[in-house]
Amino acid sequence: MLTGASLAIAGAGMQGIFRNPLADPSITGVSSGAALGAVLAITLGLPFWGMQIGALACGLSAFAAVCILGRLEGRLNALSMLLAGIAVNAFCGALVGYCMYNAREGGLKSFVFWSLGSLDAADWNGIILCACFAIPAWIILLLSHRGLDLMSLGAEQAFNSGVNVKRLWYATAFAASAATAACVAISGVIGFVGLVVPHMMRMLCGAENKKSLPLSAIAGANLLVASDLISRLLSPSDAVPIGVITALTGVPFFMFLLARNKRRENA
Repeated sequence: MLTGASLAIAGAGMQGIFRNPLADPSITGVSSGAALGAVLAITLGLPFWGMQIGALACGLSAFAAVCILGRLEGRLNALSMLLAGIAVNAFCGALVGYCMYNAREGGLKSFVFWSLGSLDAADWNGIILCACFAIPAWIILLLSHRGLDLMSLGAEQAFNSGVNVKRLWYATAFAASAATAACVAISGVIGFVGLVVPHMMRMLCGAENKKSLPLSAIAGANLLVASDLISRLLSPSDAVPIGVITALTGVPFFMFLLARNKRRENA
């Protein structure tokens, strides 16, 4: 529930500040950076807590790199930050691929865990560590709902309406990245949730962030719990990677909502 809620609300926040429905938490490079930190820890033979710390540290470092590279004339620029995120994702992904290529068979399964996601290795220490980053991030994102609503009209309009755009950018991007990095540290990279769940909630309740942010968190938590139950029912002895199940269970419902909205527009 903690992981699903964090990924979904982080995705809703990123789509708000980028004003782009295709934005998700990985856009700042945090997911691939966290995966790189975990893979490096596995390569060095560190215990699981070492992987968690490595994933968290590298994920936030990747976000910092994107912020530095994405600055244009002394301020953050959406397009520059997007391009910087693509570059950092590609760089981290290449290093992860190299580590996987050189891994022995025994370590390859651990690499697959981080690339497809799993809840099997999570323990209470990891959950507490994740909660210490994720819950404050939720609060920041929920308190930013008015600014995100005004950002949908454009940065200039938001500024003229009294929003500190620079502070909103940094606060929202950092909160989303911190929540995502904390989740990847205990569950690996789980796709789909941060991208599509916010879409579903906007289709159901509208674009107002006061509603869509908390509903995205609730829907993300429920989706991940349901996906975990399905993965364990399908293979009780060796659970199917959770990232595979989230896509298989979520895509049909998303397609149903798209078809329903299309019928409404044509009516």
